Amino acid sequence: MNRVSDNFTRRIRGARRGAGARAFTLIEVLATLMLLAIVLPVVMRGISMATSAGSMAKQRSDAYGMCESKLNELLATGQYQNGNLTGDFSPDFPQYRWTANILDWTDPNVEQLDVHVLWTSRGADQDVFLSTLVYPNANPSTLGSTSPTPSTGTNTGNTGGIR
Repeated sequence: MNRVSDNFTRRIRGARRGAGARAFTLIEVLATLMLLAIVLPVVMRGISMATSAGSMAKQRSDAYGMCESKLNELLATGQYQNGNLTGDFSPDFPQYRWTANILDWTDPNVEQLDVHVLWTSRGADQDVFLSTLVYPNANPSTLGSTSPTPSTGTNTGNTGGIR
């Protein structure tokens, strides 16, 4: 029985030594480093592209919000009737500029109002624009009513939107 316990003891000690002495070989370490050298730049480039796309989407979303706000402001105040207008969104967003233009429409009683918002991102000019149809010479306080305007004697109707 002594012989059996000696063999058992040797196996246990051998298992302990083998488990503690196991390590990576040089070729395994080099293969891992090579894999990391290939994969890491690709992953970093993907993260960079995703961050850039998110930034551009936020800028574009902000610009559309400002464009819609400016279009509504011009319609509510009637300032669009003063001709071509320009400006920026200072002090909150000075990097965004806007322009408004009135264009003729196929119906002589209707004009097209275009509002463009422009900004520069990563060295390239970016822009968004919204358009709507308006009645020239309409009184902003009577828009939406069905009564004629005093200046033209025609029905003002609503400022329909084409966007």
